[in-house]
Amino acid sequence: MSREREDTGRYTETVTPDDVLGVFETVDGPVVTSGDVAEALDCSRETARRKLRKLEERGRVASRTTAGRVVWWVADGQPAREIDPDDPFWEFEPGASGESEVSENVGEILYGTESA
Repeated sequence: MSREREDTGRYTETVTPDDVLGVFETVDGPVVTSGDVAEALDCSRETARRKLRKLEERGRVASRTTAGRVVWWVADGQPAREIDPDDPFWEFEPGASGESEVSENVGEILYGTESA
């Protein structure tokens, strides 16, 4: 079976990054291996590794070598919160403590949830 080529002569991409990310939703457990991806997407392990590495470069997945195998998981993906210079937090003196609306509602202010 021959693969299709683009106008430039390169082979067309048959395994997309979204395809690889979809594998994480179909396997049992929090991590996948390149073998899991290869089996699920009917591609070579090398193609799976290449796609996973590309996703890692983009911050979409992370990896770790354990017991001689590389395992991959979906990275948090949450963008870092921007600092608001007008936030009343910055008006406090370093080391200051005591009652205030901010200290009583820190969970709600920082995380959008009520404090415990």
